[in-house]
This record gives sequence, structure tokens and C-alpha cells, in this order.
Amino acid sequence: MKSPKLAMKIELSKLSPAERILWSLGITDPIDIDLDAIAFHLGATIKRRRLDGCEARLVGSDNNAIITVDSESILTRQRFSIAHELGHWKLDRGRGGFLCTKDDISARDGAARDGEAIANSFASQLVLPDYLFNPLASGKPVTLDAAERLADAFNTSLTATVIKLVRNAPVAAWLVCHHQRGIAWSFKSQFVPNDLYLRKELHQDTEGFGLLFGTVNARTRVKLENGPLWFSNRDASRYQVRTQSTKAMDGTVLSVVSLAK
Repeated sequence: MKSPKLAMKIELSKLSPAERILWSLGITDPIDIDLDAIAFHLGATIKRRRLDGCEARLVGSDNNAIITVDSESILTRQRFSIAHELGHWKLDRGRGGFLCTKDDISARDGAARDGEAIANSFASQLVLPDYLFNPLASGKPVTLDAAERLADAFNTSLTATVIKLVRNAPVAAWLVCHHQRGIAWSFKSQFVPNDLYLRKELHQDTEGFGLLFGTVNARTRVKLENGPLWFSNRDASRYQVRTQSTKAMDGTVLSVVSLAK
């Protein structure tokens, strides 16, 4: 995937704190997002070693910090963990050290505003900055397949990338994670109608249901489905949606849902 041709002028006031860091370092291509170098610029040293009970930890004093990340995690997880801890270092300096578990660094509900969710938001903008991501995502369908291609370009996980793709989508779109008890967490784009509600449990007639209660780890094809399979509204039948689902390693199912025109 080719890198976007950026406009020469970026409005700094519209950049997030993480994006300002990248822009100040002259980063105009996803391949240049070197987290070790960025951490060094911010006064932090990255160490990789086996950790028990946490994905990453941060110990800081004055203007220097050490971030340790679990060396046995996959590389995309390590990158997001480092970015997450850099979020704590930039946003929560003076509050002491941090031990962040897998749950802290994993996806949290889109409405969450606790410290870990804010650090996750910073991390997302550091590894998937809008000023690089949006030009590359422009015109792409809101699907897991499209997210995977973007993830390859940014060296990020599918989950982090599809969250960004859905949240920045120019259409009504959702990313929803189901476990067998119902919705675990979800994210949506700003174009989702306020009076349209996802069903709490996967409908038995969706392909995602088969993944959730089956034994096969797979990804479905993009499919056009009727609204009542996904929405709990009485008038859900007036909608059609494009959907795609995949089973994660932890047994949950991720589904991308977008309103069909």
C-alpha cells in the first residue's frame, strides 16, 4: 500500500497530542513510526523481557522513564502496549508507575473515559494517526478485509485498526465484540442514528453466531443482511446492513456492521 501524499500544511490545532509528537518529528509515512525512537525523544527507554501478570509497566522519575513490555507478546501487541504506556507517561506524569494488564490495554467500550481508555486513545493516535490513516482509508469499505490491509501498512493489530476504521467511517458503522453472554464491548461512528440499537446477543441466523458457538476460527465473507438480525428496534426491518465477522483467539467474535445505502 502506498503512503498518502500529504498536504504541505497541517493545522496543528486539529492534531491530537500524539499526532503533534509525530508531526514534530517529521513523520509522514506509517513506516517511520518507530516507537523506540519516539520513546527516546520523550525521555523513555524501552526494554523487552518476560513479564508475569501484566503486558507492560512504566516506571518514571522527573524527566526519564523506563517502559518494559512483555517480550512474549506478538509484535503488534508490543507496539500498542508501548504506545499505551507512552500515553500514561505524557498524560499522567507525576502519578507514579503503572502496571497495565491485558484488559487495561485491550479494547474497551467506546464510551469509556477512564485512565486506561484515555491511554488507549493516545496509543491509537500514536500508531494509527488520523493525518496518515484517513487518507489511506478514504474510499475503502468498512470491513475486516479493508482493516487488515491497513493494519499491514501501519504494523498494527486487526482489532486496533478496525476500531479506528469504524470510528472514523463516513457512514453509520459499528464494531461489536460478542462473547457467549452477549456484547462485551462496541464502538461506533459518529453517523450512527441515536435511536438505532444493536441487539445484545448475536442472532442465531447470523454467520457470526455460528462462529461464536462453533469450534472453527474463521472469518466470514462480507454479506448483506436484514436489519432485524442486528438491531432491536421495532422498525429494524427498514434497514439493511453489510456485515463481516471473525473469531478472535480468546473465543469472542468481532463483527463490523454498516448501514447499506
